[in-house]
Amino acid sequence: MNIDVIMLISGLLPDELKRREEGLKAYASSGTNIRLVTTSWAPPSVDSLPEMELAASGILKRAVKSEEEGADAVIIWGGHDPSVSAARNLVSIPVIGPGMASIHLACLLSESFALIVQLPHVVGLAERQVRDLGLWDKCTGVYPVNLPVLELRKPSSFTMIYDTVMEGVIEGADSICLGCMALNDHTETLQKKLEKEAHGVLVIHPGKAVIKITELILNLNLSHSKLSYPKPPKEVTFPSNPF
Repeated sequence: MNIDVIMLISGLLPDELKRREEGLKAYASSGTNIRLVTTSWAPPSVDSLPEMELAASGILKRAVKSEEEGADAVIIWGGHDPSVSAARNLVSIPVIGPGMASIHLACLLSESFALIVQLPHVVGLAERQVRDLGLWDKCTGVYPVNLPVLELRKPSSFTMIYDTVMEGVIEGADSICLGCMALNDHTETLQKKLEKEAHGVLVIHPGKAVIKITELILNLNLSHSKLSYPKPPKEVTFPSNPF
């Protein structure tokens, strides 16, 4: 099976893109071909709804192109599942986001979860995301680390991230969902530390979750319902330059 992972941001050098693609391939099963693809018009990072909206045209155009090039499924690599619904209107292959994958997995395995995000002003966006999934009653809350995306990957940010995770645990979360893909790299360290200080709390790795769930959907020969996500009534065309 062939899965395209659409990178949400721009500005990554070829070596960094290759490194990230190799990391994604390590999450996949034998026989799954993972391809990391980029878009036009993408911001260098996504720390706000306007930046997420700015990336939308490129994401949608790339999803259509991925289907035309033979991809069996598309993953949109953004923790808030940007443009997933709109992309599903445009293509027939499965379109999955890491946020929805990890949140649903958390609810399969625990009674409650906390969602960790980057900055306070995306809290409302994340809350709407959980409500749209119909899972707000299982969410203890959305907790911002108060660091921008480009800072979250740094090892020096771990203490702030862990302290934020513990806020959710103290308020009753049995599992932790990471609402920004820059938090992926901290998953194993968080889980090890929680085993000592809050035994039993799960940390869901959004990258691994979305790839494994996408593989499962393909193995079951399923895709999204076209009753839920119908084809647009007229052809959607993309501008050569959106500005």
